[in-house]
Amino acid sequence: MELFPHRGYFFCRYCSSFHFPETTTPDGVRVLANAEGLACPACKRTLATARLDEAHPVHYCTNCRGVLLSRGTFADVVRVRRAWATGTPAKPIPAEPAEFGRRVNCPTCGNELETHPYYGPGNVVIDSCGTCDVIWLDFGELKQIVDAPGRDRGGREAAAAARDQWTADATTGRVLMNRGDEDSRSRGRTKIDVLDVLGDLFGR
Repeated sequence: MELFPHRGYFFCRYCSSFHFPETTTPDGVRVLANAEGLACPACKRTLATARLDEAHPVHYCTNCRGVLLSRGTFADVVRVRRAWATGTPAKPIPAEPAEFGRRVNCPTCGNELETHPYYGPGNVVIDSCGTCDVIWLDFGELKQIVDAPGRDRGGREAAAAARDQWTADATTGRVLMNRGDEDSRSRGRTKIDVLDVLGDLFGR
């Protein structure tokens, strides 16, 4: 069997079977029902109805673990997962030239999927159907996209850190203000007295 180390599985070109090590888990997919009636573009098995990240309806292949999802869902999942990413980013690896020559059909309309680079992080080659507005992701491709470095990755952690720092600064500022309360009160009374006098002079 041929090892695809950056995807985390083995593949046999003779019988077209996949093998996933025990440490590999489905990529945030929960299968709801089998026998949906759509054929997997990669291995021709029947796709199952599933949910991705418990929020998005997708179609999933229990054999090769590929995912068929809408373009909008793909954009939302990438944005959220990269914002919540906390691990060390992985250096993107070059795309395999052979992946550009793959010819697979859309499970929905049967037309040939467009195979092209994903013009985002990860050096991933994806398959999409402009007619159905769907994207096919092979197992491991979503992880490559999420793990790739970039300014948008871990944005949630950065925002949370900035919020905590702002809260700490605000708290420190209140403490410092409290330490000078006596002086501030006396200065405040002086200012108020002057304003009272001016108000009386101009008939407020």
